[in-house]
Amino acid sequence: MPAAAQNLQTAAPQAPSRPPANPASPQEMLYYVCGSRGLDTHVTSPDPQHPFNLGVSFVSASTGAPLNEVSVKVRRHGRVLMDFVAAGPYCLFSVPEADYRVEGTYRGEMKFEIVQTGNMNAQIKW
Repeated sequence: MPAAAQNLQTAAPQAPSRPPANPASPQEMLYYVCGSRGLDTHVTSPDPQHPFNLGVSFVSASTGAPLNEVSVKVRRHGRVLMDFVAAGPYCLFSVPEADYRVEGTYRGEMKFEIVQTGNMNAQIKW
């Protein structure tokens, strides 16, 4: 008996009728600069299309005095995006529009604030 031939049919993949829900977008650069209060009056972002859009100061809760040498981490969805020691009590950030967890560690004590872009006056107090 002759072997029966199998007829396999394959279909060409169809192009989606609309773009995927989360297309990959180009990754934006993240920038920060730290220094004295008033820094925002004479410093601009290195990328004119992405100006500084978030500001955080580090202060003493009891005296309001600015605090230097704060270790800073900026997180989004638990992922650390920036990790540095602030060169001054006020930091400006250029980041994509979102909410961020800004953590500061001063003399071994970590504090944090959830900060939304557009807020240039957030404070973390010890």
